[in-house]
Amino acid sequence: MTRTLCLSLAFSLAAAASAQPQAPPPPQVQHSANGWYLSPQGTLRVLVIFAEVEYDKNPAKDPMPEGTSNWHKGQLPLWKDDLFDPFASEHPKAMVTRYYHDMSMGRYTVLGDYVEQLVTVRESEQRSMGDWSAMAWEQANKQLGELRTAHRLSVPDFDQWTAGGQPGLPKVNKPDNPHSYDHVMVIWRNSFTLTHGQGSTDAGSSGLLFGHPSDTQSRFGAMNGLPFGILKHEFNHLLLGGNNFHSGGGNAPIFTGYFIPVQGGWSLMGAANSSLLTASGWDRDRLGWLPEGNTFRARAHNAAGALVNGDIDPIAGDTGIFVLADFITTGDALRIRMPFLQADEYPQWLWLENHQGTARNGCPTDQFQYQYMDCVQPAVPGIYALMQVDKDKKEGSDIYGGHADYLRPVLANGNYDWRLRGDTIPFKCLWPAPTTPFLVKEAWANPLSGTQEQEFPLFDRDGDGNLTRKEALVPRIGVWNGRTIDDGGFMGSSRQAFTPGGNNRIAMGTNPSSANMLTLAANMNREMNKGRKPDNRTVYLNGIGVELLEQRPDGTMVLHVRSGDTRLGADVRWCADSIVLPPLNGYKGTALTLASGKTLRIDRSGTPTRLVQQGRNGGGHWFSPPTRFTLAEGARMVLESKAKLVLLNGSAVHLMPGAVLKLEPSAKLDVKPGAQLVLHGNARIEAKDSLLRKLRKQGRLAASAAE
Repeated sequence: MTRTLCLSLAFSLAAAASAQPQAPPPPQVQHSANGWYLSPQGTLRVLVIFAEVEYDKNPAKDPMPEGTSNWHKGQLPLWKDDLFDPFASEHPKAMVTRYYHDMSMGRYTVLGDYVEQLVTVRESEQRSMGDWSAMAWEQANKQLGELRTAHRLSVPDFDQWTAGGQPGLPKVNKPDNPHSYDHVMVIWRNSFTLTHGQGSTDAGSSGLLFGHPSDTQSRFGAMNGLPFGILKHEFNHLLLGGNNFHSGGGNAPIFTGYFIPVQGGWSLMGAANSSLLTASGWDRDRLGWLPEGNTFRARAHNAAGALVNGDIDPIAGDTGIFVLADFITTGDALRIRMPFLQADEYPQWLWLENHQGTARNGCPTDQFQYQYMDCVQPAVPGIYALMQVDKDKKEGSDIYGGHADYLRPVLANGNYDWRLRGDTIPFKCLWPAPTTPFLVKEAWANPLSGTQEQEFPLFDRDGDGNLTRKEALVPRIGVWNGRTIDDGGFMGSSRQAFTPGGNNRIAMGTNPSSANMLTLAANMNREMNKGRKPDNRTVYLNGIGVELLEQRPDGTMVLHVRSGDTRLGADVRWCADSIVLPPLNGYKGTALTLASGKTLRIDRSGTPTRLVQQGRNGGGHWFSPPTRFTLAEGARMVLESKAKLVLLNGSAVHLMPGAVLKLEPSAKLDVKPGAQLVLHGNARIEAKDSLLRKLRKQGRLAASAAE
């Protein structure tokens, strides 16, 4: 489990020596590009200690008595030189150094060197086996006496920054006097508690190492190989913030996130549950990792190839053709603001990134974490999408607040209500083990509030009418429309990328949708806002459409972004606590047009939108309220010939004053028992009188009691 410790720093101002009053110095403003405890700009060199435990008191505790093929007992790991480059170069080679070079677009250089001998800690000499940094430091002092690294570096080589860097404030790029290591990292071969993939980091020191303290430090278990995922996750805490910055597959159930399920995806804070191993557009924007001279938070190009602002608001007119080159090598991305959200709700933005993948852009980490395994479908060139919730303020005293999981993947294979099959079968891909299959059918499509593959959905497994993250499913094996798929899709699959030849569109009527998402800030078992604002409890349909037109031979993607994309050309099922159709001016002046022969179902979500039950559902419980679909004042909705609007499972459609629902000849309106249409003020339904009389008689069409 991640542990991040913060230093408590006190400030004082010395009295002015002059008798004359002086104006106080201007206060420094915190900015995310300055980093949390370490600067994300410039160059830093890490000192690494490789260590092992001699379990001379309790040999049975040793998880790796003889070591592994890549780290033999009593020796340094075979991958010791694959971790950091000791010196800067134009083309870094070691994995971590190359990672930061690629993700920062050359703005951040992380070098490192390691103590030339393995440090061996005897269990019998320790009072307790708890502080995995201090034990290694103390033994290094006894065993080696002085610093000797593999590349003959000295203490000043590991001290480029002044200690005491404060969150969000500029860091001083000068050494300490006396010297203090900028960062010391301890990596253990056979810790019985820091097993592979576990680690932690914090600011401060574990005493003196060869006579000097450290500014920051970390410790990791690495019994199965180079611990890249957890290492970069923990180091990135020092750049981005505390546990409330877990995202992109690096969060845990105990930490509060903006969504009910723990999210996967990709980001600097990604870890064991990440899909792609890269940074996200949000990360680069947060840390200032964009090309030199860039003036945009997100950058793109127009059809003529000119650089343009990629941070857009289509409702305000930011529409047209946008060209995105490879995200990793150029920084190109689109960030689309979700309109109509209220000032007291979390704001949201849709990020679109062109990931061409390792084979095309040469970046070793622009791929799925486990695509080296035959059972995993590899990342393909395409548009990869994330929804950002909140976490947008980069300047000021509150930039390190908010919750975790502020990035949610938007996958090309859509959102659905899932069900558990109830049995247990072997999971063969990734890590063979028993698992519970989940069922997905096209009829259960739920673009507005359903589950997607890169998250861990919750099910009421004990039937008690309450959900906790202990009841989450790791979605290993899915039965999709009767076809069993065992390919580790929760950690990335080619079907999740938007491509010209596959799913190439995100719009009001597609799955996934271009609308904003429902949020519910929650931890293991608690709704932080109890289903109220600032959580987003309403989905606002927006008419924004994004179509991927082509991929050029050089890998650039051409996208058409427009507003007014309000004609639904396929069957759609909408479910959410609340859905609002604003008075959009789209297809033929309508806010929504349902194409001829197509069906729109307003249904109750089978995917939880609350942690507490919202009513009985046969032998179980609903964890969502009935859907309320509102046509806002002045909104006009048209059902073309033979189109059909169906209301079921207690859903209600409210037409606010001035709203119109028009049924063209042969269009149908099917209001199931328990569902209802409600007219407010002068709202009207343009349909056959006989249909309206029938609905009134059944109690399924009513005027608002307030009118």
